[in-house]
Amino acid sequence: MLKIFFTILFATVSLASAQEGRKCTNASLRGDYAFELSGTRPSGPPPAALEQMVGVTRRSFDGYGGATQTDYIHGSITGYASRSGTGIYSVNEDCTGSITLINSGAPPLEARFVIVDGGKEVWLVITSPIDIVVRAKGKKI
Repeated sequence: MLKIFFTILFATVSLASAQEGRKCTNASLRGDYAFELSGTRPSGPPPAALEQMVGVTRRSFDGYGGATQTDYIHGSITGYASRSGTGIYSVNEDCTGSITLINSGAPPLEARFVIVDGGKEVWLVITSPIDIVVRAKGKKI
């Protein structure tokens, strides 16, 4: 069901972007964004239980494919944690893209995103590791 939702979301945003004659590049993401996150994740190494989590992230995109971030996460089992990280991203002409994030003390995260409203917002879903089911909405600040 979630896969169908994101397929429709990506198609709708891509169509709207193409109809407006807009093309995105890595430079479409430049500056600071605040993200709100929610979902589930493992509470530790396998076979740990899954936990609900919420969080906020401040991510800076450099416009060339590099990103830095600080996030504040609260898990229903593990509690509160703060961490910093770096990432590399790539933006497609249709305003979709991907990012790989490396946070201290955690496995690499891979995500797919859609740039919305001319770069004022970014909608994102974690795609790997598979046991992390998190979505995020970011707004330029």
